[in-house]
Amino acid sequence: MRPHSWQTRIYYADTDAGGVVYHSTYLDLAERARTEALRDAGIPHAAMLADHDRSFMVRRVNLEYLRPARLDDLLTITTEPVSETAATISLRQVFSHAGGAVLAVLDLELVCVSAVTGRPCRVPVPWRGLKE
Repeated sequence: MRPHSWQTRIYYADTDAGGVVYHSTYLDLAERARTEALRDAGIPHAAMLADHDRSFMVRRVNLEYLRPARLDDLLTITTEPVSETAATISLRQVFSHAGGAVLAVLDLELVCVSAVTGRPCRVPVPWRGLKE
């Protein structure tokens, strides 16, 4: 998977009374960007669940806020694979203004789990090698 960019606008519901994006909104936007990155790579979450009875769960997340995003900003979220093991994939997601200023950086580890047992398992073949 090459670095993938996804754009979104900040709406009133994403902000506090001062027009600044809620800290938790970044997690929601990051999830949407990851979903679109997999869909555009031809390996959507729904196929992993339907074909392999597996899904990804967030195991660890680190989110560094550098500058606030505000009401009506147009943001680009770039998702890039960093590393992987048999059962995990680590990604970096960078939030930036359309002008290029970086607002936040999210590093996370996803673990592949069985939809039946909820226990960790190997990442299915189509989703392996995202870093390559």
